[in-house]
Amino acid sequence: MDIRQILVPVSTYPDCVPERTLASAFRLSEILGAAVTVHVSELDADRATWPAVMGAFPLDFPHMMQELVTKSGLNAAASCTASERLSEEYGTALDLRRAVATLYASPASMIDLARLHDLVVLPVPEINSFDRSWIEPIIFQSERPVMLMPSEGRQFQSIDRVVLAWDYSREAARALADALPLLKRAREVQVVTVFGEKHIQTTSVPADIDKYFAAHKIPYSLCQLSAGKGPVADLLLGHAREANASMLVMGCYGHSRAQEFFLGGASRGVIRNPGLPVLLSH
Repeated sequence: MDIRQILVPVSTYPDCVPERTLASAFRLSEILGAAVTVHVSELDADRATWPAVMGAFPLDFPHMMQELVTKSGLNAAASCTASERLSEEYGTALDLRRAVATLYASPASMIDLARLHDLVVLPVPEINSFDRSWIEPIIFQSERPVMLMPSEGRQFQSIDRVVLAWDYSREAARALADALPLLKRAREVQVVTVFGEKHIQTTSVPADIDKYFAAHKIPYSLCQLSAGKGPVADLLLGHAREANASMLVMGCYGHSRAQEFFLGGASRGVIRNPGLPVLLSH
């Protein structure tokens, strides 16, 4: 599958997406030769759409909401201006959309839009301000690969070295397939398997991995890590950073409960604080 259409959802509240994060998304689109849809969500100024406040409230809620709406509008304008400038700088076709949204908007419309794109790039703010209420539905329901593009850490510049988390699972296989357009542009791919964290069942042999990557003309190496006492997410992210990887690719694990999805431990840890671009597939 080629990546020709990239969706970048941009939130404007409580904070503005850093321009360096948007620049990373446009740089990725330049490498892939893909067009970018930037969807900027701005808080609705109509008071009828604001959340109702029940009982005593210690703050002047309408005033607080008005300040948030004003700040959201300024952030939206800044994001639109930055997107137009970056589109020209990187020579990327841009479909810029600016829409109003409520404070607790449903992710349904964004999921529908994501399904008509090949890749979703999600800007990830600093950890203390990151609201994950909308990211999990996009990952689990859009049926599209999602790249987390953090605002912290090194700005994305190239697809040099890619670390691929591999445990022979369905999720890992999906991530491998989704990441092929990226892997083919990498100078080196490191296939990493973590042993000891869970039982890995497979009838494959290393020669099968050789055959797959040779067929796609992708240079790669194998790496085995032993699970320690800490979270697997920290192990994978730490290894990717030490390897000076451009990005980490991994399957996203989760389970459904009453039609709601809940992330597995490794996936939750990576989403919480990626530190480098991470491609997730479910």
